[in-house]
Amino acid sequence: MTPLIIDCDPGIDDALALLLAAASPEFELLAVTTVTGNRPLDVTTRNACRLMALAGRSEVPVHAGCGRPIADAAVRCNLVHGEDGLGGVELPDGPDPAAGHASDVLASLLLGAPPQTIDVAAIGPLTNLALAELRHPGLLRRARSLLIMGGAAFRPGNVTPSAEFNFYADPLAAHLVLTAGADVKLFGLDVTSQVAMSAAWIESLAALDTRSAQAAHAMLAAYARFDPLLHDACPLVWLLAPELFGGKPCELSVDWRPGPTEGHTIAWEPKRRDRPFAANALVFTDVDADRVLGLVRERLARLP
Repeated sequence: MTPLIIDCDPGIDDALALLLAAASPEFELLAVTTVTGNRPLDVTTRNACRLMALAGRSEVPVHAGCGRPIADAAVRCNLVHGEDGLGGVELPDGPDPAAGHASDVLASLLLGAPPQTIDVAAIGPLTNLALAELRHPGLLRRARSLLIMGGAAFRPGNVTPSAEFNFYADPLAAHLVLTAGADVKLFGLDVTSQVAMSAAWIESLAALDTRSAQAAHAMLAAYARFDPLLHDACPLVWLLAPELFGGKPCELSVDWRPGPTEGHTIAWEPKRRDRPFAANALVFTDVDADRVLGLVRERLARLP
């Protein structure tokens, strides 16, 4: 089993990722940590608790984290997922969040385990990870891999022409995490934009006679009108089937300065000869989308 922490901001695409993780016995799900992103912190935390209950995994602790970006009091949320973050779909009540701030939990788990044994899937803004790294310099290098859904290295953004939402929501945090020296695997719009959920695929979930699949179908029916892409599940699918993805090493940073390019993913490739090249991430650019979608559907069928 792969020890795994998921840092997220549910959100419907986060919901698919959490359900996938809950359905996969390959993962030892140590904790779910939440951050402000798709919706404010109280909403994303409540959603994570409810999703764990829906999947029959209420034993997995959910820890609330940062309610605002590292260096800005203003919160950047969106309404793509509806006011409640889940497209108005009613879910069973879950347990209360566990005690402990998400950044402290991340630090405790990573410091308490041998280095390079825990994977961290970060599928929301990177505020919790950045705060943990600031408080414990070198912490993120203890993770086996940081699997990050965020950024757009070689294509336009989805919230501004320059920026993807997760990086735009806290660009300084994204910069701090990408440059912390950890083993970063980046699943940005370069790859997630290729995994489109067709209407037929979404409808196929309705044929799965489980409460989790029915809820996923209802959430996606609302969400797909705006963004029919399977963003946040991609890092978890890679852990299960890495052969479905291809990428290239890059040297990454993020433009965190206020202005028109705030949140932009700056990617240097080896072909540049005008400066030294020091790769700090593997940026995924290719994917077998049909097999990814097939795996997600197969795992959803296993849930209650």
